[in-house]
Amino acid sequence: MAMAALLTACAATAPESRPDRTAPVVLPDGYTESPNRSDSCANAPVSVDPRNGAQGGDGKPTGNKVNLIRQENELVIGVSQTAPFFSKRDLVTGTLQGFEIDIANRIAAALLPNFTPGDPRLRLVTLPTGNRLYSLDTDKNSAARQAKPERSEVPNVDMVIADVSITCARERDYGLRYSIPYLSTNSGLLVRAGLKNVAGPADLGGRKVCSGDRTTNSDEMIDLRNQQRTARKPEVKPVAVADTSECLMLLQRGLVDAIYTDVLILEGYRQQDPGAVVLDYHDTDDGKGLGAAGIAMSGRADQEDLIRFVNSVLGDMRADGSLQRAYDEHFKEVPQRHRLPLPGNPYRG
Repeated sequence: MAMAALLTACAATAPESRPDRTAPVVLPDGYTESPNRSDSCANAPVSVDPRNGAQGGDGKPTGNKVNLIRQENELVIGVSQTAPFFSKRDLVTGTLQGFEIDIANRIAAALLPNFTPGDPRLRLVTLPTGNRLYSLDTDKNSAARQAKPERSEVPNVDMVIADVSITCARERDYGLRYSIPYLSTNSGLLVRAGLKNVAGPADLGGRKVCSGDRTTNSDEMIDLRNQQRTARKPEVKPVAVADTSECLMLLQRGLVDAIYTDVLILEGYRQQDPGAVVLDYHDTDDGKGLGAAGIAMSGRADQEDLIRFVNSVLGDMRADGSLQRAYDEHFKEVPQRHRLPLPGNPYRG
């Protein structure tokens, strides 16, 4: 009996082998390996002097847009929630904190009576990098929303404070205007530790470099690829995503080889991932990669008073030292070599 059972067991059919199954690669929404470049232009944007135009009883610029915000008793500002040091949500308190949040609070305090940080009359709306400028109330954006209905889902805001590089192309394409600059910027490159023979983007031929869609960083990678193509050299492969923070996830998963964006943003990513390093390939004295960030607002003529108002507040922050103190506080963990002097105020003195 025992022998029969043993023979039966030995004769049992072996289980069929299962084919190897590989989890599908899930890419973030908006991921593209064929990003479009913005059309270039030559004229550097110039903001408006807060000393020109109507002044209110508080000594600050006034007009249609400023009065409307005060009547509605609400200020809506578009920000990021994934840029450490600039604007990031505290996972314990749920509040947004950072250098740009300090600026938002100062503007709100000048516009709204008896304002203190945390006041619900300041509504901070988090926006992905690629669509953030469509949130402004401009004629160009109205046409863009009609052309692509999905853009109508982008909320409307009064201004965007999200490390937006000042370029004439954005003024032209989105119909916006900038404040005077509140931050000097310098592009940088984040790679995995141990990547050899790479000192800058030009050494990344054949590799994928990720940037936020519709950013100056993405445009620079497209330009580099085209230059390498003309020179018949190995080409960098530009990758763009809707929000720059998604580049970090792609780098961690080995789906891209580097991230190219503002070095201060990269330093925040490096803190989240000790296995990444920020390359020091830009000499801040040669002007390469240098730029400035400004607050983006509508360029409509009937809203120019808000731009003048914001410029007045930024001028006050420079004059009383609060802008520098906020910078020193929020970027204190960034290596000194990546911290640039704040831009001056062209309308003081």
